[in-house]
Amino acid sequence: MSNPLPAPSAAPAAPAVPLPPAAPAPQAAPQEAVHFLDYWQILYSRKEIVIMVSLLLILVGVVVTTRMPKVYSATAVIEVHRETPNIDLMGGASVRYDPIYLRTQFEIIKSRPILEQVVKELSLDQDFGMEYGWKNNYSEKGVTEKTVDLLRRQTTLSIYRDTDLIAIEVRLDKPDRPEGEAAKYAANIANAIARVYQERVAEEGRKPILDGIAQLENDIRAIERQIAENEDKLASLRVTHGVTVTSEQDSGTASIRTRVLELTVRADETRIKASLAKSRFDRFAALTAENAVAAAPYLVQDQSLSPLLARKNDLELQLAAQTKAGLGPNHPEVQQSHSLLANIDRQIEEKLSAIRAGLRQAWEQDQQEADYYADLLAKTSASEMQISAGVAVEMERLRSDLETLKLRRRDLQNRMDLERIKLEMPKTAVIPREDAVVPSTPLPVSPNFALNVTLSVVAGLFFGVVLAFFVEYLDTTVKTTEDVEKYLQANVIGLIPQKLRSLNDPNARFTHYEVYRVLRMNLKNSRPLAGGKVVIFTSASAGEGKSLNAFNLAWVCAECGEKVLLIDADLYHPRQHRTLGVPLEPGLCNVVVGEAPLDGTILKTEQENLDFLPAGRIASTSVFGLMDTEEMAQVFATARERYDRIIVDAPPMIGVSDTSQLVRLGDGVALIVQHRKYPRALCRRAKERIVSMGGNFIGVILNNVNAAHGSSSYYYENQYYYYYTNDSGERVRRRRRRSSEGGEGEEHAHRRHEGEEPEARS
Repeated sequence: MSNPLPAPSAAPAAPAVPLPPAAPAPQAAPQEAVHFLDYWQILYSRKEIVIMVSLLLILVGVVVTTRMPKVYSATAVIEVHRETPNIDLMGGASVRYDPIYLRTQFEIIKSRPILEQVVKELSLDQDFGMEYGWKNNYSEKGVTEKTVDLLRRQTTLSIYRDTDLIAIEVRLDKPDRPEGEAAKYAANIANAIARVYQERVAEEGRKPILDGIAQLENDIRAIERQIAENEDKLASLRVTHGVTVTSEQDSGTASIRTRVLELTVRADETRIKASLAKSRFDRFAALTAENAVAAAPYLVQDQSLSPLLARKNDLELQLAAQTKAGLGPNHPEVQQSHSLLANIDRQIEEKLSAIRAGLRQAWEQDQQEADYYADLLAKTSASEMQISAGVAVEMERLRSDLETLKLRRRDLQNRMDLERIKLEMPKTAVIPREDAVVPSTPLPVSPNFALNVTLSVVAGLFFGVVLAFFVEYLDTTVKTTEDVEKYLQANVIGLIPQKLRSLNDPNARFTHYEVYRVLRMNLKNSRPLAGGKVVIFTSASAGEGKSLNAFNLAWVCAECGEKVLLIDADLYHPRQHRTLGVPLEPGLCNVVVGEAPLDGTILKTEQENLDFLPAGRIASTSVFGLMDTEEMAQVFATARERYDRIIVDAPPMIGVSDTSQLVRLGDGVALIVQHRKYPRALCRRAKERIVSMGGNFIGVILNNVNAAHGSSSYYYENQYYYYYTNDSGERVRRRRRRSSEGGEGEEHAHRRHEGEEPEARS
C-alpha cells in the first residue's frame, strides 16, 4: 500500500480485464406438485393478515353478541296421530307413522286461527303491543295481527326422529323486564298452543260426527214418512179389493190362490160324493124286493131287515109244516101264519121304502153340497183372476218398496247408533307429553357467547386464510427459489435468513457466520465466476440488503484466511463506513479523481485479513461518470494483484446509470433480491440489464428469507453438526445448539481464538 497510484493524467491505460463468458441461463425448473407445506408457507408469510382479520372478526363477534337481546326458550312436547278411539270396537285398527300427516299438522299448529285463540286467551296483544310500541302506531286489529305474526316467527316446530312427537318451541326476547319474564311468557305460550291445538283437534273430530248424526236423523225421518205413506196405500187396496193377507209378505194373491186350491179340492170331493150317492140310490132302486132285501145290508149297512127276514123264513117254514100237516087254508093256524107273514112282508116293504128314501135324500144332499162348492169355486176363481190382473201387482210393488224402506231405515239406525257410540267414546288424537316449564334460574338460549365467539374465530380464520391467499395471488414479488429459477431464469447462489446482523456486531449469532460460509463456498465453486476475484453486489432497487450481505461475505472470507478488500462503490448512498465505524473520506471517488492515493485510502479493520476502501467524497456535487473511467478500471486491476477476494458494494441497477458501467469491471455480478419486496418484473429487468451491459451474471442471492419456515429451511437455524480437528489430529463431530442468549457459542469462541475453521456445508 506504499505505492500510490499516479495521477489520472499520467497513469498508463489499464489493461482490459478479460471477462469470463457469461453463464448460460438455467432452464426453468420442472413444474412440481403443490405440497401442503407450500400452502402452510403462504399462510405463515401472511400470518399478519390472518391474525388481523381473525382478531377483527372476533372483536366484532364479541361486540355484536354483547349487544344482542337475550332470547329465552320454552318447549312443549305433544304426541300427534290420526284420531282413533281408545277402545277398538271394530278390531284391526292401527296407527302408523305418517310424515305427511305430521307436516300437515305443523301448518295447522302455526295457522292463524290457533295463534289468534292463543293471543286472545293470554291477552298477548295487550302485553306485546305495549312492549313493542304497536299500540301507538296500529289499530286493535293491527296489533293482534302483528302479535300473531310475531308468534308465527318465534314458534318453531320439530319432529323427534321416527316418532309422532312434535316439539313446540317458543323463543322470546321481550318482555325482558324483570329478568326472565320472557321465559315465563314463552312457557305459557308453548303450553297454550299445545292446549288450543288439542281442543281444536277434538272439536274438529266431534263436529263431523255430530253433523253426520243430524243428517242420519233427517234421513230416518224422511224414510219413516215414506213407510207410513206406503202402508196407507197398501191397506187401502186391501180394503177396497177385500184382500186378506196372512203375513207381511202376502200381497193378496197367495191367500186367494190357496183358497181356490182348497175349494177346488172340496168341490171335487163333494161332486164325487154326490155321484156315489146317486149311484147307490139308482142301483138300490133297480133291485127287486127280494134282491133289495138281500143287498140292503151291503149297500146301506142297515141290519134291521135281518130279524124280519129271519122271522119271515120261520113263518114260511111254519106254514109249510102246517100245509104238510094237512091243515087247510082256513085253518086258524094257517090263517094266523098267513097273517103274520103278510105283516112281516109289509114291514119289509116299509123298511125298503125307507131305505130308498134315505138313499135319495143322501144323494140330494151330496148333490147340493157339490153344487155349492162348485159355485163358490167359480166365484173365488173369478176374484183371483181379477186380483192377479192389477191389484196384486200394485200391492206387490208397494210391499217391495215398503221392505226396502224398512231395510234402509234399519241400516241408518244402526249407523246412527254407531256414530253415537263413537261420539261418546274417548279418543286420543293429541296427547300432551311434556309441558313447557320455567326453571328457577332462567338462562337465555341466545346469544350463545361461546358459540358466537367460536364462529367468529372460525370465520376470522376462514376469511383471513382466504384474504391471505388472495393477497398471495396478487403478490408478484419473488418469494421462493422456484420463483427465481422460473421468472428470472437464474440460479440461487445464496439464501440469507431474516434478522441477520453485521458480523462485527458482538450480538451476531454463530448461525449468521454459517450462512455466509455457505455463500462463500457457492461462489468459490461457481462455474460462471470461474475463480474470479472481483464480485460485485448489486440489486434491482434500494433497500434490498446488498450492503449488509457484501460486508458479511467479506468478513467471512477474511475469517477463512483470504486476503479481502471490501470496496464501497455505492457513491450515492454509501453505508459500509458506518458499519465499520470509520470516516467516509478519503475514499474511492477521491482516488478516481486523483485527490488521494489508493494506498492512503485503504483502511485496516479489526478483522486481520479484511481491508476497506470507503466511497469517499469529492468537492463536486455529482459523482456521475466516475464509474466509466480508466482510473476506476485501474483501481480494480491493482486490487486484483494484491488481494485474494474483492467484494464490491455497487449501487442498484435500476435508477443508477453508473452501475451498468461498473458491472463490466468485475469478474462476476451477484444480484441481491429482497424476499417479498419488489415485483418479479423489476428483478428480471435488473438481471437483463446486467447481462445486456456485458456483466458476468453469476446468480441471485435471495435475502431476508424466513429460514425456519421457508421453502428452503436452514438446518442450522435450530441445530446443526460440524466437524473440526482437535489437538490430536482426530476429526470430531459436535452438536451445536443455538445460544439461548443470541450470542456466540463456546465452540465458536474457541474456534476464533484457536484459528480453527469449521467445514463449510452447503
